[in-house]
Amino acid sequence: MALLSLAVGALVALVGSVTVELSPGPQPQEPIRVISSSYDIDFPNQLVISLEAEADGQITEVTLFYRLGRQRVRVYGYPSFTPSNRVTASFRVKTSGASYIPSGVDIEYYYVLRDANGNTVESEPFSLEYKDPGYQWRTLQQGDLKVLWHNRPLDSVAEVLTEVGPRLDEIKAMLGLETTTTMKAVILNSGSEAGRSFPLVSEAARRGHIYGGFAFGELDVFVLVGLDRNGIVHEMTHLYIDESLSSPLAKIPAWLNEGLAMYFEFSSRGREATLADAVRGGSLLPLRSMGSIPGRAQDVRLFYAQSRSLVKHMIDVHGREPMSALFSSINEGKRIEEAVAEVYEISLDQMERQWKTELTRGTALAPAMNPGTVGTSLIIAGAVSIAAVVVFVRWLRHLTRPPGPSDTEL
Repeated sequence: MALLSLAVGALVALVGSVTVELSPGPQPQEPIRVISSSYDIDFPNQLVISLEAEADGQITEVTLFYRLGRQRVRVYGYPSFTPSNRVTASFRVKTSGASYIPSGVDIEYYYVLRDANGNTVESEPFSLEYKDPGYQWRTLQQGDLKVLWHNRPLDSVAEVLTEVGPRLDEIKAMLGLETTTTMKAVILNSGSEAGRSFPLVSEAARRGHIYGGFAFGELDVFVLVGLDRNGIVHEMTHLYIDESLSSPLAKIPAWLNEGLAMYFEFSSRGREATLADAVRGGSLLPLRSMGSIPGRAQDVRLFYAQSRSLVKHMIDVHGREPMSALFSSINEGKRIEEAVAEVYEISLDQMERQWKTELTRGTALAPAMNPGTVGTSLIIAGAVSIAAVVVFVRWLRHLTRPPGPSDTEL
C-alpha cells in the first residue's frame, strides 16, 4: 500500500490506483459552494478528478480547468453530473498513448460552477502530483533538482546528487541561467517499470533499448531508468536548455540539443568507436538531416555520436562563450544557420566541413580495431597463457619427483 503526503485530505491507496480527497478551506457563504474535490490515479491509464458541490439553486454547469507543469495553456473540460442542488461531478483525463502524461508532473486545477439563478463561482485552486501509486515514493532535493525514487537506499541517491551538482552548475553557467524553477527526476528501477512509465516509442526502439530516459521541458520533469550520473546530467541539460529558450520563436535542432546534453556527460560510453566506424565506412549522416532524431533505429546511435562530437568540436575550437552566444541568438528567433553565421562568422556548412576534416584526420591516425577480432585475440592469448602455466607446473613436478612408470617426458 502506497502512502502519499498531502497538505490536506485523506488518502486511500489501491493496487494500481489511488484516491485522494481534497477539502477546501473555510469559505464564505457563497450561492455555490465546493464541498470537496478528489482525484483517482489509475496509472498509467487515466486520472479521474471529482467534485462535490452544493448551491441554493440548481447547479447547471461545471467546468474544470487544469494545467500541466508550467505550460502556458490551460485545458478545460466538462465533468459529467446530474443537475441538482447538490452534485457530484467527475472528469476523466487520459494519461497514456497520444494523451501521455509523464510521471512526476504537477497538475493544478480549479472549477467554475454556474447555477440556474445565474450565479457563477470559481473555486480555489487544487493541485496533485501524478505518479504511480503502486510504489512508496521518496524525495530528496539538492539545489534546483528534486529526485523522486523508491526501493533504493537514501545514501546512494544523495551520493549521486552530490557528484552531479558541480556539473549542473557548469551547464547553467554556459546557458546563462542564474535561477531556475525546481526540476524533477523520476528514477525507475527496471525495464518493466519503464514500459509502464515511458511514452510510446517505436517497437524497434523498444526492442533495442535505445532510450533510457525522456525529458519534458514545459513540465520540468524527466523520467530515467536507473540512478545514472550520465543520465541525470543528460536529461537535466535538456530541461535547462528549454528553460533558457524562453521565446516561442526559438527552434533548436536536435543535434545541438542532444550534442550539448552528451558533451556534459561524465563519459562518452564508447561513442568514439561508433563514430570512427562511420568515418571509415563513409556513412556519416549529413548535418542538415540531423534537425530531428532519425526514425531508423540503426541511425540513432550514430546520430548521438555525431551530435556529441560536433558540439565538442565547436566548444574545443571556439570556446564556451560562443556557445552561450549561440543560444542567445537562437532565443531571438534566428534559425540555426543564421545564428552560427552571426556568432562563429562561418556558415553551418563550413563548420561541418571543419569538423569532418578534424574527425577524418584523427581517425586516420588511430588504427582500426575490430571489436570481434580484439575479443578473439584476447581469448587466444589467455588460453596460451594458461597452457604455458600448466606446462611449467608439470615441468617443475618432473624435476622434483623421482621418475616412475607413469611419468612421461615433457
